[in-house]
Amino acid sequence: MKNILFKLIVTACICWLPCVSQNNNLKPKLIVGIVVDQMRNDFIYRYWNRYSEGGFKRIVKNGYYFKNAHYNYIPTYTAPGHCSIYTGTTPKTHGIIANEWFDKKTKTEIYCVYDSLVKPIGTQHKNGKMSPKNQFSSTIGDELLMSNNKKSKVYGVALKDRSSILPSGHAANAAFWFDESNGNFVSSSWYINELPNWLKQFNDLKKPKYYLSKDWNTLYPIETYTNSIEDNNKYESIPNKQKEPIFPYNYNTYLKKEKYGIIKATPYGNSITKDVAIECIKNEALGIDEFCDLISISFSSTDILAHAYGPRSIEVEDVYLRLDKDIEEILNYLDKEIGKDNYTLFLTADHGGADVPNHLLDNKIPAGYIKDKQLVSILKKYLQQNFNDSTLLQSVSNEQVFLNEEKIKLLKINKTDLEKNICEFLITQPGISEAYPSDVIKYQSFNSEDYKSLLHNGYKHNMSGNIAFLLNPAWMDFAEKGTTHGSAYNYDTHIPILFYGKGIKTGESFEYINITQIAPTICELLEINQPNGCTSQPLNDSIRLK
Repeated sequence: MKNILFKLIVTACICWLPCVSQNNNLKPKLIVGIVVDQMRNDFIYRYWNRYSEGGFKRIVKNGYYFKNAHYNYIPTYTAPGHCSIYTGTTPKTHGIIANEWFDKKTKTEIYCVYDSLVKPIGTQHKNGKMSPKNQFSSTIGDELLMSNNKKSKVYGVALKDRSSILPSGHAANAAFWFDESNGNFVSSSWYINELPNWLKQFNDLKKPKYYLSKDWNTLYPIETYTNSIEDNNKYESIPNKQKEPIFPYNYNTYLKKEKYGIIKATPYGNSITKDVAIECIKNEALGIDEFCDLISISFSSTDILAHAYGPRSIEVEDVYLRLDKDIEEILNYLDKEIGKDNYTLFLTADHGGADVPNHLLDNKIPAGYIKDKQLVSILKKYLQQNFNDSTLLQSVSNEQVFLNEEKIKLLKINKTDLEKNICEFLITQPGISEAYPSDVIKYQSFNSEDYKSLLHNGYKHNMSGNIAFLLNPAWMDFAEKGTTHGSAYNYDTHIPILFYGKGIKTGESFEYINITQIAPTICELLEINQPNGCTSQPLNDSIRLK
């Protein structure tokens, strides 16, 4: 009997050991997270025939592509997008409810990563006074560092401060972002006391000057850009103040005045981000030893250009064709220096983007504009006429109405009735589809296919407004040239999610998944704790190699 039991134990151990070994062998030495700002999923399809084999196509063909991935909350903005990707949860948990929001305590607008208590590093400007203090959940990088007592290394790189800081998290070695006041990549004392020497040397190269001196013309003959509307059209703004929004773009005026911030509104903003990311990987020796490292890279120029020119423009097509080559360069560097079988990469977007409403209207598709300033005026007039006090309104911010609760108590107004009355008034206004009082958003549950579920996931009780409203599809609070994002509609929520590299099989899926599933997937790949606010299921059963 003892011999039989012994044999069973030995057999079980022999069967079990290869599984453990195989799983360990699937762990990468480096995680690379790429976020393309305002990349709609259809940009993969639309420009497919124009992409090279080494960039987007390589990741799609050799990785796993979730074609029906969506944001599961609103507002679909940059800051909550990046935060949700790396925390695995939505704004109601991680606390980054927008890029900026009305703060109930101070009764002022606050910026998501501004921190008056930290010191700028690499600049004297307040652009360096940034930190993740407003982010309530840990990130992938935080959990990676905690898993091995900070033997791993975590870095973030982006043009936008929020796009570097929020993915990096609280415990990161550093986050670097672009300061347009001096044309350098900078950081804050939250992370470091001095820029690393390699970044000082990079800044000394004056890469913005180098790139901008090349001007911007189309990568290929302009007549080949058939995926876009004509170059000279009435739907585009002009961020560089030329007479017309047409190629080529010249930056001599900016160079003479050393105003390097304009690089953000060119494809070169992506290229310089790529340059810093590669220098960071190289000089910080990421992916070299037995402890997995992480670098988050966010490409911001795609968003800035789409805001200015709209998603059907030649400018946006060109920025993606050039970004394709930047991504190819990153992949080639990783192959050579880290090894093809040593890194895992994911690529996604922080939100999508809407078509220009005026362009839709000219094509007989319903769309329109609403102005928050006008809405504030209308609401104040309504409150004065019906409640004898226009100061009951404090702010309209991110499609939410904030009321003066102290005044409500003082005047002994029933808050529930007041909110309902305002909701009924709001839906009489052009462009407003629905409006919900706080009790509905706070305490009711909704089917995931209901837009109210997106409101619920983006609503934080002690931070958000008394009323949340939805605009009609293709309506927006924005200038009448260019476009924006933020809604619950498909054009803003539908983004690509791609996994590629170590431990990832080749394939695709039309399964409906959420952006918040990326973080637990990466954590399970690494066999570390998921971020402490994570509310989503991992995707490893779909994408992992067996």
